[in-house]
Amino acid sequence: MAESERERLTLWQRLGVREIRRRAGRDADEPLRPEDWEVVWRLHEYGFNRLVSWLFFALPRSPRCGVCGAPFAGIGRWVAAPLGYRPSRKNPTVCATCVETAPPGGMKMHAGILFADLRGFTARFDDGDPEEASTVLRHFYRCAEDVLFPKAIIDKLIGDEVMALYLPTLKRDFAREDVPALMLEHARGLLRAVGYGSSEQPFVEMGIGLDFGEAFVGNIGQRALYDFTAVGDVVNTASRLQAQAAGGEIMISERVAAGLPAPVGARVELELKGKSEPQTAYRVSL
Repeated sequence: MAESERERLTLWQRLGVREIRRRAGRDADEPLRPEDWEVVWRLHEYGFNRLVSWLFFALPRSPRCGVCGAPFAGIGRWVAAPLGYRPSRKNPTVCATCVETAPPGGMKMHAGILFADLRGFTARFDDGDPEEASTVLRHFYRCAEDVLFPKAIIDKLIGDEVMALYLPTLKRDFAREDVPALMLEHARGLLRAVGYGSSEQPFVEMGIGLDFGEAFVGNIGQRALYDFTAVGDVVNTASRLQAQAAGGEIMISERVAAGLPAPVGARVELELKGKSEPQTAYRVSL
């Protein structure tokens, strides 16, 4: 960790980094390595940190960090914020202590991936008013936050697309077996939020893709540029499925469908980019 970054840490965070080094078997001046990631994310389960995490969850306030439980508002904020438990600038559903003091790298874990993309957005505003386009995007982003938070982590807002992560290994409020149904519930909620299923036309046309499987999750890249995200086949598949969804549709992978309590949608065989064989998927709507 660079000197300027060390200076920005609170005393509590510096003690946490010292404990991480001890548990990872690193010397005081030895840089943390990618393989130390799991130690970082499990620090709140050890010793006094476990008691602090219990206290955070006991404080009656949400939103809070999805990993350690640090509250971001209400009375709890006055306890947690001075210790450095503020919303991460990388993702407001986890705290800076859990993410930004972590080394580059990550760990393999099961992850649910949701991609939601606006259809025809570029053509709609081609040579149009950029301020109006910005207003529509802000409305779309707000819908995504209202529906997906707090259980999903919004990984990216990329122009007219949203990518969300469901990480049961890290977040405590749902189990791995709950992820497929939770993602489908959120996908349908997002369709309703933009206007599908109502008496009025949706303010945007949107398609959604879902997949669930093993991914590599963590701070990917170098410290000056790294980003908390997920990479792997499951991410690529969810993106490809989203591209196959028409406006108002959800394309779910066979892995997601297998985890649902009851069959949904129409079974289809799709040729997806990067896949050598046709992929089974299910086309779902409200």
